[in-house]
Amino acid sequence: MGFGRASDGRRRAALWWFVALLALSLTVSQAQAQAVAVVTNVKGSVTRTVASVGAPVALLSELAPGTDVALQAGAILNLVYLKSGVEFQLTGPSRVVIDAAEPTLLSGNSPVARSSLVAAQTVKLQTENGRVVLGGIVMRGMGTQRFKLLEPTGKVLDVRPQFVWLAPAGATAMRLVLRDEGSDRILVSAAVTGDRWTPDSSVVLQPGVNYLWSVEATLPEAGSLVRSSYFSLASEPERQRMAALRPEPGAVFSDRLIYASLLEQARYVSESRKWWQQLARERPDLVELRSLANQ
Repeated sequence: MGFGRASDGRRRAALWWFVALLALSLTVSQAQAQAVAVVTNVKGSVTRTVASVGAPVALLSELAPGTDVALQAGAILNLVYLKSGVEFQLTGPSRVVIDAAEPTLLSGNSPVARSSLVAAQTVKLQTENGRVVLGGIVMRGMGTQRFKLLEPTGKVLDVRPQFVWLAPAGATAMRLVLRDEGSDRILVSAAVTGDRWTPDSSVVLQPGVNYLWSVEATLPEAGSLVRSSYFSLASEPERQRMAALRPEPGAVFSDRLIYASLLEQARYVSESRKWWQQLARERPDLVELRSLANQ
């Protein structure tokens, strides 16, 4: 009898721990699902604290309600609320708590609110584990060999895109071939020089069609090397929508960052890369941008 009571006690204890772990797991999952804002600019010393655990605030990370954010003197933080599209800029010294609709000031400088057309699109950004998902479709770290195709790649906004590549040193001849992937029909086969080529009016490209282009380089000691890439033209409605969202050259940093993120997640790979490169040159202190720019 005593042995049976002991076994029952162990089973109840094991069940209690199982329920407690399940509750904890659900709490963590709910906290991640409830993220309400995404970081679109960070400069200087900015830290966040959740459940007594502190960490630096990273670019394009998400913030959940209840997160305690502290900025040291001179620091800057921009965050956009996902549902409203309202951006708040914080400057240090400051300390806030992230609430459901806006940051609540605890001390220091008050948050300043701002709205924009492109910021309202943050609700469309795909996220995973508290971070905006980027870079999943871009080929990065292609090795030390200096021969790769840069653009066009992925979906393209320009109806007559320029073809750009990094040519291998010492190439004695290069040929560019452009074909319709579905029919395998060759549209262009031309000898090229340098690192770019623009089609003339005889080359007519259609939206929604997958095109394959390749550059073959002849090297004295390596023979022939070939690199290939795919692209397709955006439809006219897509082009108009992205044109309406495109920030002006002098737009604030966070608007341009959001636009680059939207481009990449919509598979405008080479288009987004241009924006990442511009942002990386502007903010060399943000290592995330150097990675996204494939530098």
